Amino acid sequence: MEKFNSIKKILSIGIFFSIAIVFCQAQEKNTYVTNTGEKADFGKITAEDYTSEIRENIKRLYHDKIGLFVHFGPYAVLGGEWQGKPGAAEWIMRRSKIAIPVYEQEAAAKFKPTRFNAEEWVDVAKKGGMGFMVVTSKHHDGFAMYQSEHPYNIYDFAGFNRDLMGELAGACKKSDIGLGFYYSQSQDWHEEGGVGNDWDFPGKKINNPALFDHYFDEKVVPQVTELATGYDDLFMVWFDTPAALKDEHCEELLSIIRKNQPGALVNSRLGNGYGHFDVSLDFGTTPSVNKATWLPDLKIPWQTHGTVARSWGYVKRYSDNDFSKEHGKYIYTFCKIVSHGGVYLLNVSPGPDGTIPKNQVNSIAAIGDWLKINGESIYDADPSPFKFPPYAITSKPGKIYVHLQKSETKETIVLEGLLTKVKKAQCLTSSGKEKIKFNQQNEHLSFSVPEALVQKHVTVIELELADEVAKIADETLQQKEDGTINLPVARCEFGIMRIGYNYEREVTHRWGENKKQELIWTVKVNKPMGKYELVCEQTADEALVYSVEVNGQSAQVKGTGSKEMTFKQAEGIISIDQAGTYTITARPVSTTHYTSKFELKGLKLIPID
Repeated sequence: MEKFNSIKKILSIGIFFSIAIVFCQAQEKNTYVTNTGEKADFGKITAEDYTSEIRENIKRLYHDKIGLFVHFGPYAVLGGEWQGKPGAAEWIMRRSKIAIPVYEQEAAAKFKPTRFNAEEWVDVAKKGGMGFMVVTSKHHDGFAMYQSEHPYNIYDFAGFNRDLMGELAGACKKSDIGLGFYYSQSQDWHEEGGVGNDWDFPGKKINNPALFDHYFDEKVVPQVTELATGYDDLFMVWFDTPAALKDEHCEELLSIIRKNQPGALVNSRLGNGYGHFDVSLDFGTTPSVNKATWLPDLKIPWQTHGTVARSWGYVKRYSDNDFSKEHGKYIYTFCKIVSHGGVYLLNVSPGPDGTIPKNQVNSIAAIGDWLKINGESIYDADPSPFKFPPYAITSKPGKIYVHLQKSETKETIVLEGLLTKVKKAQCLTSSGKEKIKFNQQNEHLSFSVPEALVQKHVTVIELELADEVAKIADETLQQKEDGTINLPVARCEFGIMRIGYNYEREVTHRWGENKKQELIWTVKVNKPMGKYELVCEQTADEALVYSVEVNGQSAQVKGTGSKEMTFKQAEGIISIDQAGTYTITARPVSTTHYTSKFELKGLKLIPID
């Protein structure tokens, strides 16, 4: 195959920045961004890049709401164990510091998935009610899952003479399932120039530009070209962990995909703000509805991903676990993601023989069974009309759907702030739509779900509205009567999607890893009290320092303290002397590691007497 030289193309585009989507006129193109200044994490492509082909697949992604993620590679041979001890799954080479020759011998050379059946994989997706799937074509271990020109691949190195990706492409096309390829473009533990292997190459400098460029030109560009030219009508190319990539690297990969797969969607983990849709952290969710990536005429969802396997790659010790008690959790998490404007990519991890463990198949099928009854509330549904939905709520013209966990159905369900008149309420069940009684007084709506109508995992109540679009009361945070300003994380907006949120505990997850991770509150102050002390409800992390900023002022908070949730006082005083609506932002100043257990529950501005 002809090797592709690096294309050093730099876009000269004037970009103006805003928290919401903004269109601005550059010299040649309209450019939109979704964040502020250098903190922008997504949106560095032009509106014109949403061609008719891309738009069709964005619409399909928005409609489908859920796809199958598959992590499959030589790490499955090790099964999450190394030298007789429990280890990581797809990260086992790095976490256990396995030398390249040893990993080649003990994992890659032994990888022969003789029971792989593409039709069975596609059938799992179909039974899960899924419209697309994304499969690892090369993970961080650097091993290609197809016959690549680079010899470290399943066909040449492992001697398994089947084109797994080709078989999947055929099966997906036959069943009208969109096919996406995952490709690790930056981390590659098999190559000196790739990011991540600091045990075989201890002398190299981290992210050495010359070494990385060589790896990128000699392996990444040819392999992405192979994937883009070797398979028809790809739905998506899903990149991951973009450390060391510069703009020109991202633009080159986009150019290859655009030229050969004009309809293929590219996710934001390509890096540096590029991509057609934004991707959150692993298991990433948000407390508020996020429509920041929508164009005026195109609904562009954000996407997050989880797994039904307790791990991303295959781990033998989990293969026989009974996950049936977690089916309701998987389904409700899915509903919450959709209610906040997202799409779910849900992972399975096949064993070394190529078969997906039965417990994982059952979990995916449970979601599909639920969708057969309740799919109306999910497929092509819009997010909640509430910016901070009290339940998992989705909407369609003239309707909203309230998704309830079993524990919630035992209580009176209350919606505060719904201004639109409700004409009818009914429960979606296997026998049809069963009417339920409700009470609506001004902005207050309440109803109870009869026990006989409670469904197995998640119960859906359809509210038929008098208006096409629900009218919602002002959700701006209000200052308390005593002058206190409460800022719970449950009522903040994320500056970028690379933050997680725990819906049950209403705390941040993996916040503090980078300085782009803004938490943003909007609050109305009616009685300015002058000076305020800042108190933060949080757990401890010695490395973390963050600032809270409002009206040109800032106060710093150190992560020191208790491992339990406690109140921590900030260093500095905040002054608010005039009534008005204020934006208050918290952002890391001194960052912490992704393994940090730090959690933030919220902030309080307390008047100083």
